Amino acid sequence: MKLNPNVIERRIGWIFFIIWLFTFIFYFTWDGWIQEWRITGYEGENQHFDLDPFDFSVTTKNDGTYIYNSTNNLHNLIYICYFVFFMGWFGLLFDVEWAKQGAMGTVGISFIATLSTLNPSDHLYILQINYDIVHVSGIILGLFLFSQHRPSLKKMTPGISLTFVFYILSRIIYEPWPYWEESANAYYSVNQINDVPFYFYGFEYSVVIALLYVINITILLINMRIKNKKIWVFTPMIIYTIACILLFSLNLVHPPVVDLTTWTR
Repeated sequence: MKLNPNVIERRIGWIFFIIWLFTFIFYFTWDGWIQEWRITGYEGENQHFDLDPFDFSVTTKNDGTYIYNSTNNLHNLIYICYFVFFMGWFGLLFDVEWAKQGAMGTVGISFIATLSTLNPSDHLYILQINYDIVHVSGIILGLFLFSQHRPSLKKMTPGISLTFVFYILSRIIYEPWPYWEESANAYYSVNQINDVPFYFYGFEYSVVIALLYVINITILLINMRIKNKKIWVFTPMIIYTIACILLFSLNLVHPPVVDLTTWTR
């Protein structure tokens, strides 16, 4: 695989690759999770660095609901916004078109995730700070690409489709089997974007896919009429801001919350 001949894009790719690598190291070694931290602070048993990636523990209660006792070091790697971030630097560093377009097509996910995690107290937590870095990096890369390239629905389809794969993986890996049953409290699956209002074998995510296409088609139609490349970036900024306002005003954004009143370790 050859490096991008475009010097500016390659340098930006290197910068964000280094940031992504540091976040990878953190995700791989940090065993904490934000729901426990809200109760225990840094005194919780899981708020530490370790090298055990498989210490995930969950208890199924008689009523079918779940108690998450602990997570593991890998749970944040199965995260859609982290994949959005990956596509951005990977596409710029190696001049991979599907990754560039994928980052453009999914930048709205990071945009909405940022606005959905503005709880000031959470930003005292090292994991949330890492989330912020991932979200903002994905937004910067996506908007930069919009300033340089016209969106292509065909080329961004692989990237958009792969976010679906991450969603399904998160449900399979971090929910007890069978993962598709009534699982509104299953934290690590619905941590992907939003606490969706219904469940259908993982295909509830198709609503997100449809929304991404509607927004990207709107951006494409507008940018087709704009000849000045320097102002292409303003179109997605405006469209995603409007989309976020509408989603929040209609109460369609529900960051997942787990009832940890029976939390035990």
